[in-house]
Amino acid sequence: MKKPVLFFITLLTAGILFADIMADKKLNFSLDIPEGFNVVQADEKNYSYHFKHPEIPVQFILKVQEKSNSSAFDILETSMTKLKAKASYDQVQWEGILCSISSFDMTLDSDYKGWSVCAPLEQEDAFITLIAYSTKDTFDRCQQFIISILNSLTISAETSENPGIFLAYAFPKEGKKTVSINVGGKKFNTYIDKSDEEASQFLVDLEFSVLKLYANHALWKEAWQRYYRLVFRDNYGRLSNPAKDFYQVIFPEAKKARPEDPETEYLSRLLSWVQNFKYERHQTNASSDLTPPVMALCGDGNDCDSRSLLMCCLLQHTGIDSILLISREYSHAMCAFAVNGQGQTFETDYGSYLMCETTAKVTPGMIAQDHADRSKWIVVE
Repeated sequence: MKKPVLFFITLLTAGILFADIMADKKLNFSLDIPEGFNVVQADEKNYSYHFKHPEIPVQFILKVQEKSNSSAFDILETSMTKLKAKASYDQVQWEGILCSISSFDMTLDSDYKGWSVCAPLEQEDAFITLIAYSTKDTFDRCQQFIISILNSLTISAETSENPGIFLAYAFPKEGKKTVSINVGGKKFNTYIDKSDEEASQFLVDLEFSVLKLYANHALWKEAWQRYYRLVFRDNYGRLSNPAKDFYQVIFPEAKKARPEDPETEYLSRLLSWVQNFKYERHQTNASSDLTPPVMALCGDGNDCDSRSLLMCCLLQHTGIDSILLISREYSHAMCAFAVNGQGQTFETDYGSYLMCETTAKVTPGMIAQDHADRSKWIVVE
């Protein structure tokens, strides 16, 4: 196996806080970890890294290794045996890839408890192992943080656009559920999986538990971006069939109505549809007020961020580039799209995006004047 190069290694081995997505473009995996981890030990030759959070009692090990004629189960079992861990193992089909997962107890300098996963990489005979843990006495309050680390892993183009490995394990597919849609009088049926609503709510609650830890943290903005990235990722795959059906039914109508610019017309029709959703927010100290987009599709009450994420998922599937805009000062969210419409735009390094308000019944490009200060908006790509 050729020695892989990770763009984050130079920064990490210097011991600074890390707040970005780890990615190895050669091996085609990434990991969107919570903010603030340090590398406390690195073995670049053997591609092994030990991370520790300075404020939250969680550590994890990332290791990539090559072993022919082996499986993810074999690799994980060997890794846990070397740590002298008492582990319970299971296997999970993740986007057609057979992976292994375990819960474990182990004793090193203290008694620890955690979860671990192992998955084959696209490069032949290469595997990635993640072992995340906390002290046994803090495990109950750290378990969601640990699961969030593991579930952020992607190992291919398919897994980067679909629910994570832990969600695939905890919520296996159950079969089709029909959802009736009415866009401007155009009625049709689409479908999601029967497990999607419960699973997407679990993911929102999981990531909200992580987000709360950063409420007064210096990296609060990055934590908000990560939260919405992971909610988007989880729902994007769940909405692949609805997105296809929307496009097949609504886009031809948009093309007839505005042949010179069908993309903007398609956007307008979907935007008008979500603007008529039922408004509802229910937040407690223990749960988020964000309705998962897949549940918003099914008619559950929702607000600006749910609708904006749903729009981003549906339009991104269509090939229309999208961004989410969130504002702590305005307590609001909007979506924006790379189309040719007229109106208010948000400028990024990647181009200009037409801003869309999902709660007020206005056309694309129209936003409230008291929400116009671009410096108060955070971009989630």
